[in-house]
Amino acid sequence: MLAEFNRGVAAERLAELLTTAGQTASVHRYTAGNRHRYEIFRVFADPSTPQFLDRAWAQGYADLCAVPTEPRSHRQLRHSRQLAEAAWRGVLMVSGPARNGSPGLRVADLDTATVLMRAGRMMALPVRMSTRPGGQLLLVMPAVSAA
Repeated sequence: MLAEFNRGVAAERLAELLTTAGQTASVHRYTAGNRHRYEIFRVFADPSTPQFLDRAWAQGYADLCAVPTEPRSHRQLRHSRQLAEAAWRGVLMVSGPARNGSPGLRVADLDTATVLMRAGRMMALPVRMSTRPGGQLLLVMPAVSAA
């Protein structure tokens, strides 16, 4: 088993993305609970999938955060921007509003926080990161209107 979700749409999306990337994946629905029934959607994939995802993470991290050794082509810049947008789409799916109304996310892993900060800069998002107990707190600051 690779992942569990409480919504079938998210599980189907992950399975679709893995299949598009050349990995085999399937979604299995599991109902649990006695009085209060709930559904869990499990994504199953090949045993080699975690290594594939680790390599993809390392490549994406290098594309977003590494200092390029030579000038990047327009295609490479476009690809980096698409990676940045995908990273923030994923974040916004799992995060909720913070106390001040801005989307916020607590990230335990510093590398993930670094990727999101760099991705935010590429997309001109006003992102602020601060260290809190349990990891980094990322906040997307509200846009300041020119009055």
